[in-house]
Amino acid sequence: MNRYTQFEDLSTDLFFEIFDYFDAFEIFTSFTSLNHRISSILQSIILLHIYISKNNFRSQVDYLSSHLIFHEHQVISIAIFDTIRDNSSIISLIFKRHNFINLRSCLLRSVHSDTKLDQLLGKIKTYNKLIHFDLFNQYYEDLNLN
Repeated sequence: MNRYTQFEDLSTDLFFEIFDYFDAFEIFTSFTSLNHRISSILQSIILLHIYISKNNFRSQVDYLSSHLIFHEHQVISIAIFDTIRDNSSIISLIFKRHNFINLRSCLLRSVHSDTKLDQLLGKIKTYNKLIHFDLFNQYYEDLNLN
């Protein structure tokens, strides 16, 4: 008797373990719309980690942001390089579009001089679950605090 196990036959707990190895962009590009069961698992209590590197393009960030509309409450960590490959400033964009009420860790890197930090910091201060916040600008440019 040959019985094949398919990917969607895995237990929900195993899916949670698998998803821990991916950031939110990778999860959305790899698993969204595979089938109803996996989509429902994505809608459940999985915790999401956002990582936007300097190698990402604006189109990738927009794709991620479009999926975060329904998942922003699941985001617990963010690591963002503000200036990405096509010279777009991303930090302000992400925090204007989304409210990460369960955010625990926030790492902001290479902050662009056009980023309005006072507005950003005002919003971040409202995140009651935030444990770790790190802001780093490797070029020591004047950061816009007005």
